[in-house]
Amino acid sequence: MLAVGTGVGVALLLLGGIFVVVAGGTLLLRGRGRGPERGPDIPRAMRPGPADAALETPLLQKLQGWGVVLVAFMAIWIPFNWLREPSVNLQQEREQEQAKIERGHEEILYFSEENQLGVGCIRCHGPELRGGVLQLGANPDGSPKYIHPANLTTVCARLTVDQIRSTIEQGRTTLGMPSWSIKYQGALDDQQIDDLVQYLVFINRDTVPFDQNKCINPDLANPSASPSASPSASPSGGK
Repeated sequence: MLAVGTGVGVALLLLGGIFVVVAGGTLLLRGRGRGPERGPDIPRAMRPGPADAALETPLLQKLQGWGVVLVAFMAIWIPFNWLREPSVNLQQEREQEQAKIERGHEEILYFSEENQLGVGCIRCHGPELRGGVLQLGANPDGSPKYIHPANLTTVCARLTVDQIRSTIEQGRTTLGMPSWSIKYQGALDDQQIDDLVQYLVFINRDTVPFDQNKCINPDLANPSASPSASPSASPSGGK
């Protein structure tokens, strides 16, 4: 589909507007010049209709003139919007994606009065989301039980986008990762999870090379794989 630059589009719209204004003004002036002198203020419904001569020439020409003006306006307005639609849609898509990333960044932080979207992923995965080691209770023999939250800055080297979303939704209870989706008795709706996934994909663009990035490299993504069936999914232990 074709696209038009902003400058060309504005110039085209201005020329069309000037043409419409000039043509409309010309028709109005012609109509006033040929019309009768203003008489008593009679309601329009009680006024006599136009004479046959007026219907055959001046009024007919006036209506035809307005028809030409409207056709010319539509001939400019419709192509103008059609040409600029791809650019507008692309810009809107980019703005929506950026908004998702910003909301996802707020979600990984702690909840606060200023950050109502905060979930607190950094509590387990660390302030830089690089994972680490945490003590989670104790084993049956009394020894400390440790968990190893995943390094989320390299998660796209291990999981696809669908696998990341599934991990967040369902959790990994054996690794201390709770389920976050409301479908699995969690706290996040689909939009919040999608925002979080978009943010993780965004930060992995800079940390995982394209030839190893399963989130953005279609050759590496395997839609039929699942985190539970894939051996590489086990170390994730997190979102």
